Amino acid sequence: MAALHRLNVLLLIAVVHITFASLSTCENDKIISIDLKHLDHHADSPLHDAQTTFAERIHSAVKRSQARAAAFKSIVAAGVTPRGLNFDPTIELSTKASSFQSPVAAAPGGYIMSISLGTPPQTRTAIADTGSDLVWLQCAPCSVCYQQPDPLFDPRKSSTYKKIRYFSSLCGELPQVSYNWGYCTYRYGYGDQSTTQGDFALDTLTLTATDGSTQTVPNFAFGCGKRNQGTFSGTDGLVGLGRGAISFNEQIGSLIGSKFSYCLVDASSSASETSPLLLGDAAESTGNSLKAKIQYTPLIRNPAADTFYYVKLNGILVNNKPVSGIRSSDFALNVLTGQGGVILDSGTTITQLIQSAYIPLLTKLQSLIQYTQIDSSQIGLDLCYDLSAVANPTFPSVTFQFQSVDLVLPANNMFLQVDDQGTTCLALAGTSDFTIIGNIQQQNHYFLYDVANERVGIAPVDSCSTLKTRDLSAGSAKDEL
Repeated sequence: MAALHRLNVLLLIAVVHITFASLSTCENDKIISIDLKHLDHHADSPLHDAQTTFAERIHSAVKRSQARAAAFKSIVAAGVTPRGLNFDPTIELSTKASSFQSPVAAAPGGYIMSISLGTPPQTRTAIADTGSDLVWLQCAPCSVCYQQPDPLFDPRKSSTYKKIRYFSSLCGELPQVSYNWGYCTYRYGYGDQSTTQGDFALDTLTLTATDGSTQTVPNFAFGCGKRNQGTFSGTDGLVGLGRGAISFNEQIGSLIGSKFSYCLVDASSSASETSPLLLGDAAESTGNSLKAKIQYTPLIRNPAADTFYYVKLNGILVNNKPVSGIRSSDFALNVLTGQGGVILDSGTTITQLIQSAYIPLLTKLQSLIQYTQIDSSQIGLDLCYDLSAVANPTFPSVTFQFQSVDLVLPANNMFLQVDDQGTTCLALAGTSDFTIIGNIQQQNHYFLYDVANERVGIAPVDSCSTLKTRDLSAGSAKDEL
C-alpha cells in the first residue's frame, strides 16, 4: 500500500527551538521557527507509550477530538465572550485538580512548546493552543497545582516580574478578574471544567536564535497560576495562540507582523520527523514557488467565541462533483446566536463534520468504495475497510470548498491505515453543532494565519520538511531542545 501508511501518531508536540531572522521586505519583522514533534509517539513526549498500538492511538484521538468539540460547544453556548467580570476568589473550586486528569480528556491543545520568561529566563514547557488566548504557567508558591515535570515558575527569582494593576486595560481583556490590593487576579476556563487562577503579571519574554543570540520582549503579559486544575498533559502551563489581544502571537504582533503559519507532516512520517510552526511572514522567506501557490480565504468573527479561527466552507466535492444533500447553509455561522460555522483547529485530530453534511458524505463514499467494510466500533470511527488483500488501494478524491480556496485532500488526508492487518478508516466524525477542521485534513498543506488582514492562506506542498529553516537561517545549525 504505497499510498497509505500506518498512523504512527495522532497528536503532536512542539519541542521548540525559536529562530528569528530579518525579512527581506521589512527589517523589523521577525520569523520564529518552531519544531513540532508527535505527542504520543516520540520518545521525548511526556505521553509516549511504546506499547500503545496504532488502533489504540486512533481510538484515543477520536475521544479527544469529540471531547474538544464538546468543550468548544460549551464556550460558544455561554454567549458573547465576557470581559472584566468580577469573581469571588474566596470561593473554593468545586472539584479537586486530580479528578479532571484523564488520558482521553479534552486537553486544550495538541501541541507543546517551550517558553522562556523572567530575568534571568526560566524555561518551561507549555501546551500551544489555537483555541484560547491566555498565556500562563504554574507559579510558586502554589496552593492547588497539578503535577508537572519541571520546577514551578518562581516570580521571586525574576528581577523583571511585576503584577498588573486592576484598573489597567490589560486586566480588562480577561473574562473574569478580581481586585486584590490594587492588583489584577484572574480566573480562566476552557469549557471542560479545566481552569487556572492566579496573578496577572508582566515579565520579560526571551526568544533564542540558533546562533545562541537572544532577543527580549519586555512587559509580556501572562498568568502566574496559583490554583490550576484540569487536563494539561503534564506540562507546565499553556500558551494561547488565539485571536485575542493577550494571546502570545498578538502580544508579539509587532515583531512577527501578526502572522503565524504551520505545515503538518504526513501522519505516517517517522517519529523523528518534525513539522514547522512559524511565527512571522514565512511566505516571504520560503521562496516564490510557495508564495505563488498560496490562496486566501477570509477569517470570520464569531461574537460568541472571538478567539476561534472561523472560515467559510461552501461545500464538499467527491471526485470533483458536489455531494448531493450538502448545502452551503450546513456550514453557515449565525453571528446573532453564535451557532454553526467552521473552525480551523490544529489541536483537534479527527475533523468533526456537522451531521447534516457528514451523513451525505459518508453515504456517497460508501457507494463508491467497493472494498470489504468491517466493524469499526472498537476504533471509534464509522467507516473502515479490510485492505489486507489489496496491493494498491484507491479512494475517491475529496475537496473542501472554502471561500476562494479549494482544499483538495489526497487519500492520506482522508483515510488512515490503523494496524498491520490493513484496516483502513475514514478520518472523519459527525457532530451536531458546528464543524471543526482537524489536523489530519490539514497535513501536507501550508496554513498561513494572516490575522492583521483577517485571512488564512492555504497552499499544498510536496513535503512540509522542506519549509523548515532552510531559507530562514541558511548555514546555521539547528538544535532541538
